[in-house]
Amino acid sequence: MPTVYLIRHGEVANPNHVCYATMPGFNLSPLGVLQAHATGRHLADHPLDLVLTSPLARAVQTATAIGRHHDVPVQVDDRLIETGQLPHWTGMRWDDIARVHADELAQYLEDATRVEGSVETIDEIAERGTRAIGETVANGHDHVAVVGHQDATQAARLALSGRPLSELRLDPPPHAAVITLVSSGARWVEQSVW
Repeated sequence: MPTVYLIRHGEVANPNHVCYATMPGFNLSPLGVLQAHATGRHLADHPLDLVLTSPLARAVQTATAIGRHHDVPVQVDDRLIETGQLPHWTGMRWDDIARVHADELAQYLEDATRVEGSVETIDEIAERGTRAIGETVANGHDHVAVVGHQDATQAARLALSGRPLSELRLDPPPHAAVITLVSSGARWVEQSVW
């Protein structure tokens, strides 16, 4: 049965607490490197054909660590990139976002599918992620690790398992978490979270 391991990248070095989104230069912290290798060790006993990853450095670093534990290829897919929902937050400190964009932040935390002024909707984010995963599985990769970002990973998780996207902020994946989804034919079933 096709199995997908949805993985959020490891912790990022971000001493200024910036909303880094798609900004370059945000790599794994020392803890994030350890988390990435722990994820690779966790998956070492699981079959794996391919590691699919966002093009951003923190995701590629996590994917590379996982790939090394399996000696499988790492493939970049731009559709797994960080969300583009609120690009005007990019580069701002989170405490400044809470002050300057308080209403938007409150909307996002309450229900990210209803944030006014979103450049990219959660539906679009989920669709691009599920399309990348679906095409990869359709191309014969039955066991795929997919490394991405918190909201994009959560959106794909919800869409694949048939849950409402309004649950985006409910139990989002922590750094380097592994969400195992198994195909039951018509739908993906969440089997475990590590």
